[in-house]
Amino acid sequence: MTCEELMAHLSSYIDHEMDAALVAEVQEHIAHCRNCRVVLDTTRRLIVLVHDEGQRVIPADQRSALFERLHQAFLKRPQASNESAV
Repeated sequence: MTCEELMAHLSSYIDHEMDAALVAEVQEHIAHCRNCRVVLDTTRRLIVLVHDEGQRVIPADQRSALFERLHQAFLKRPQASNESAV
């Protein structure tokens, strides 16, 4: 699984909405990719923060723009010489 593939499945992984084989692929990838572990951990923490603050509705266009900016930032991140480094 590549970083980009993991990002495409991140929400399903967090929400426990994927089959066991795909879960195993995600877990294998995050075991060796520090960048994706950071994204996963940060996303989970953000969910907790939002939940603790109460539900706030982000308009669909703003939410879409936010996820696009996050995706672009992820794609532009510096690549480590060995992504599997911990």
